[in-house]
Parts: sequence; structure tokens; C-alpha cells
Amino acid sequence: MGSAAGFIGFLTNNVITFVFVLSLLVFVHEMGHYLVGRWSGIRIMAFSIGFGPEIAGFTDRHGTRWKLSLIPLGGYVRFFGDEDASSKTDVDQLSAMTEEERAQSFAGARLWKRAATVAAGPIANFLLAIAIFAVLFSVYGRTVADPVVAMVTRDGAAAEAGIEPGDRLIAVDGNKVTTFDEVQRYVGLRPGRTIVLTVDRDGQNRDFRIVPKLVEDTDQFGNKMEMGRIGIALVDPVVTAVEPAGPAAKAGVQAGDRLIAVDGNNAATYYDIGRYIAERPGKSIVLTIQRDGVIRDLPIVTATLTDTDASGDKKDVGSIGIAPIDPLIASIGSDSPAQTAGLELGDRILSVDGREIGSIGEVQRYAAAHADKPMALSIERNGQTRDLTVTPKKSEETDVFGARTEIATIGISDGQKPIRLRYEAYGPLQALTEGVKQTGSIVSGTFEYIGNVIGGYMKADQLGGPIRVAQLSGQMATLGFAAVLQFAAILSVSIGLLNLMPVPVLDGGHLMFYAIEAVRGKPLGARAQDIAFRIGFAMVLSLMVFATWNDISSRIG
Repeated sequence: MGSAAGFIGFLTNNVITFVFVLSLLVFVHEMGHYLVGRWSGIRIMAFSIGFGPEIAGFTDRHGTRWKLSLIPLGGYVRFFGDEDASSKTDVDQLSAMTEEERAQSFAGARLWKRAATVAAGPIANFLLAIAIFAVLFSVYGRTVADPVVAMVTRDGAAAEAGIEPGDRLIAVDGNKVTTFDEVQRYVGLRPGRTIVLTVDRDGQNRDFRIVPKLVEDTDQFGNKMEMGRIGIALVDPVVTAVEPAGPAAKAGVQAGDRLIAVDGNNAATYYDIGRYIAERPGKSIVLTIQRDGVIRDLPIVTATLTDTDASGDKKDVGSIGIAPIDPLIASIGSDSPAQTAGLELGDRILSVDGREIGSIGEVQRYAAAHADKPMALSIERNGQTRDLTVTPKKSEETDVFGARTEIATIGISDGQKPIRLRYEAYGPLQALTEGVKQTGSIVSGTFEYIGNVIGGYMKADQLGGPIRVAQLSGQMATLGFAAVLQFAAILSVSIGLLNLMPVPVLDGGHLMFYAIEAVRGKPLGARAQDIAFRIGFAMVLSLMVFATWNDISSRIG
């Protein structure tokens, strides 16, 4: 009974959503061909969603057969006089047509009309993506974070280059950035290559040359991905680690306290306070914190430590012994797996299944990918190391848009929240502009990924086929209809780009032939086109086999 329910769930969450998304994209793509072909005066014989035997259909007054076919993995528009799969111009067939038939045939159409008809399919995919993004931006807007560095991880590329907390990122390789997401997206696509990060520090612009490191991460569904990282993050001014013998501990500061101000100066980030304290070694300060909704002022005398600056000079700096981010548990959910396993507030997680942990966020992502699978945790409590086993359980959560989703958790938190978030609402014109930008970003990102694979900076195993697309479709379905639409827009751009590749059998291959025809004044010979078609077909088939193998390998690996 359970296996039957699981199979039905798989069909609902994966296959049905996949078929819906793919059918929508295929319909729009083929409709682009259809509309421009009809406008060009070309007779259209059939419009099919899917391949193989017809399931249902009808013939309109123009003689076009509209049909739904058995295999929902594509579709096609069949033009009059375009019976050959490679769309080669059949001179004998043309000569056998009447003048009226020739005027209505695809092969008999003028070159620019054929090119426009072929290009209309991919263009329709791009327009669909722009439209979907525009609608989502218009309805939901978006929440973004300012590109201000709040944390620099030790041994990260940013730390090695000299990036400091409080730096405002203003450009990457000369490209202006206004949100933290833009920085992450740009850096993520450039592992192993030098980038120039321009920051605003104390009102002055400075350039830093950084080489992002290639890291592997997992999303909330356990999907693995490779990306470039430089080791910067956004953190809220929340204390997650307190040195037991430090000035802060003696003054009563606790993990989970939210830093509000120091000496009456409001805290924008943890490092605003950290820098203020560092400049006052051995001085008395008043730290304002919030704990359980209550504001408290704590007098503290900073300790004096010796530090070495970038030029090698030693100097005295102030410290009170607190840290902004640490794999320290600040809250535990009632009746959660963590509580059942015996985890306590203040426990520091050292490793999960033997994997070293640097933050609670890493634990949360790992748990999300291991639902109902026991995890071995190594923790530190009161200076002693202990081993515990905890099993992540799925629970339902609701996002800011009201979409409900199931995600595996163990019920712990470090109290951190993104900082300097702002909500951006968009009118129709602004939403359309953002839709164009988002689509352009996906296009450029795709080319960047291809370049990374060719250059050896990234592996090609992230290339997915129908199985992975079906899986992602199901995962997006659990996040709500808006997430499915966003995924459809991304996939639509990918389909448009794929079809524009200059490979015979694809739209881009036909456009390449038309360009050659325009230069030569006549089409390539039938034999040359036939050979090119066979090579193109072999290339596409090889790509599909490779992508499907990646899908299978990722599931059994």
C-alpha cells in the first residue's frame, strides 16, 4: 500500500508536473513557428504536441491538423512542402508543384520568410520567459539584500585578498552590482579565474583581485551543485559564540543575544560593532542587546589584544570575546528530532557523518537532503566532545507568499537572519524590464557554464536530461505554482538556446544553412545537407545519452 502511494506521489509530483511544464514550453515554441509561418503565407499541415501516434485532434478550416500525440517529449509543426526531417529543399518536388502550391510551400517561400519562421520558435521561448518573469515580479516583487560584506570566512579567497567586513561591493569585473545575489551569481560562474572586485571602503573605491574557489554544495532537496565561492556572507548582528573567560561573558552576554547598539550607536551589522570595539582597546563601553524581547545595557571593559595588519605592523585592538557565526545551537524546536536526540542549547556541532561543519546552515542543508536517514553528529558541550544520532523529519513550512512545502529538518537554528533586506515592488514596465534582465542573465550564465566546462573549470556532470528535469519539476511543485512558473521560465530559455545551436536538425542548424544560402546565392547540395543532418543527429543523440547517463549516475551514486 505504501509503495503504491509512493508511486502515485512520484507521478503527481514529478511526471505530471514535468509533462505540464514541457507541454507548455513546446506549445509556445511551436506556436512561434506556426504564427510566423502562417503570416508568411506558408500552408501548415499539422501542429502536434508530442510525437508518435495521435491520441486526439481536429482539423481546422485552413486544413491544419491540430493533435495531441502519444509521446509527450516534444512537438512539431509540419509545413506543406517540408516533408523531409532535415528540411532540405527538394528541387524535384518543387518543380512538380503548381504555381499556387509552390507559393504556399515552405521550400518555395523566400529565404527571409523561411529564416523568420524557423527563428520564431526559439524567440517565442525567450518571450515566454520574459513574460513569466515579468508577471512574477509584478505580482510578488522581490526581497533583496544590499551587497555589504558582514562576514569574511577564514582561509577564504576574499580574506586572502584583503576584503573586510563592512566593505560595500559596487562592481565585479567592472559590472555594477546592487544586490548580494548579483555578486553571488557572478562569482559562482567563475571558479578558478581571477575576478576584480570593486568595493567602497570608508568612502573610497578599492579594487581586489580574487580567484573564486570551486566548492560543492547542496540545495534543500539534496541536489548537488558546483559553484565558485570567495568566502563572504551576510549575517545579522546576533551573538552565536561567547568566549567563556572574555569580557562579554563576564558582563552577562549570551549566545542568541541580538546586538542593538554600542555606546548609543545603532548596529547595522555585527562588524559595525566589531570595528567600533576594535578601535577601543582597554576602554569602557556600553553594549545594548535584546534578549527575549527585552532591551538591556551591559557595561563592558574591552580586552586588549595584539593584531597584525595587512602591512605586517603590530597594533593593539579591542575585543570582548564574541563571534557572529558559529555552528552553535541557539534554539531547538519543541518535540523536534534534535530535542529527541538530546541536543541542548549552546551545543557546538563539530561534524555531521564525519563531515566538518562550519555553520548551522550547513547542518540544515545536509539534513534537508537526508530525510528519515540517521545522521551521526559530533558535538562539543562544556568542553567535552560527544557523539549523538539524529534523524531528520519532514515538516511543512509556509513561505512569505503562502506557498507550503515539505522539508526535512532536525529543528535547530543559530538565530541568524539575512541583514539589510529590502522589498522591491515593480510596476508593469519595471517588471517587464526586470524580466528582460533576468532572461539575459540566464542566457549569459548558460554560456559561462559551457565555457567553464570547455575550459576545465567545472565538470559536465551538472548537465541534466529528462529524468533530472522531471525530478526538478516535482521539487518545484512542492514549493508552489509560482516556483513551477519560475522553473518553466528558466527551462524555456534553455530550450530556446539549445534550438539556436548551429547544429543540423536544430533550428540553429537550419538558420546556418540559410546563411550559407544567402552568401552562395543558392542552397547547399542535397548530399551535403544530408551528411550534415546525419552528423547533427548523431551529436544531438550523443548529448541526450550523456545527459541521461548523468541523470542515472546521480540517482544511483
